[in-house]
Amino acid sequence: MNTKTRNIMNHILRVLFGGVFIFSGFVKAVDPMGTAFKIEEYMTVFGFDGLVSALPGLPAVLSVLLCAVEFLIGITVLLHIYNKINKWTAAAFMLFFTVTTLIDALTNNVSDCGCFGDAVKLTNWQTFYKNIVLDIILVGIFITDFNKPQSFAKKSNWITVVVFAVFVFAFSLRNIMYEPCIDFRPWKVGNKMAPTESEQAPAVTFATYKNNKTNEEKEFSMDELMEESQKDADFQQKWTFVSSRYINPNEIKADGFSLTAFESNDDESLALLSDTTSSLFMLAIVDMNKTSEKGMKKAIEFLKTKADKGDRVIVVTASSQEIWYDFQEKYKLNDYGIYSCDDKAILAMVRSNPSIVEIKDTKVANKWGWRSIPSIKK
Repeated sequence: MNTKTRNIMNHILRVLFGGVFIFSGFVKAVDPMGTAFKIEEYMTVFGFDGLVSALPGLPAVLSVLLCAVEFLIGITVLLHIYNKINKWTAAAFMLFFTVTTLIDALTNNVSDCGCFGDAVKLTNWQTFYKNIVLDIILVGIFITDFNKPQSFAKKSNWITVVVFAVFVFAFSLRNIMYEPCIDFRPWKVGNKMAPTESEQAPAVTFATYKNNKTNEEKEFSMDELMEESQKDADFQQKWTFVSSRYINPNEIKADGFSLTAFESNDDESLALLSDTTSSLFMLAIVDMNKTSEKGMKKAIEFLKTKADKGDRVIVVTASSQEIWYDFQEKYKLNDYGIYSCDDKAILAMVRSNPSIVEIKDTKVANKWGWRSIPSIKK
């Protein structure tokens, strides 16, 4: 391979490898708290839950560092600066995560590695194969990189790294303090979360059967299946059941989201979200024992104005019902219904504790972390 071809190959490989790392670091920095939750899950699986308990802020710190390191590896590889350092750092990074994702794929202890945040979802095996491809690309960079000149003068290298480092740290911290500036989650503003009452329809079950003679597989609705059985008395002898599927058109468009009131087992989420007579404001509190006092004051002032205008206000929390009463009394929330919800379902909706989500005509109209709740003019 001549020098020109080798340089072209090296440039292409750097663009591919650096581009993936920049994208991965950026989408993590969009929602560093989401990455922190994933890091905490990994630490728990690998037996470091005691460390998480002793240092509860550790996953968030590691999340910001991971976003920064990954983003800067991508930048330095792409721009070909600090060449030896970036290649060996990338190699160590890939070795660690290739081994980790192989363990994930084999054990499935963590269902989603979160390598691209919520922007792109990959299975554990897809993530492992992605890392193998990146490993091959990185080997190619090592092979084609002999005596390749630096893209920038050495004096400007540190300026480039510092500028991008400041950017990614500031961007990550901004998205920790407030809601992520780009929302890849189901509760994105504008998303329709439930059918309206007029759009609701009965659930439908389908069954797939295989023809015993031709091996043809055919799917029937329950009405079609009954009709076929009535027309052909030998239907059960001619066809063998294969599988079935159930479609409920009235489900909330967010996995695991349900709302149950005090001492109730009934899921009221569809009734609450599908009601279009007024806007619904949900005060989301993951943990009542860890909520921000300042945030609660802002939220209550804001929600009182909405309730006075005739909008519906409810509290959604993952805290146990034993502490609901004291919390209601402390913050004078007796006029608002409190509903239990899974903590992961709440964190898929908002990141701050507390936060507010507005549902209007079954769509997410707005949402605020407590720092961005509009102030009420007195």
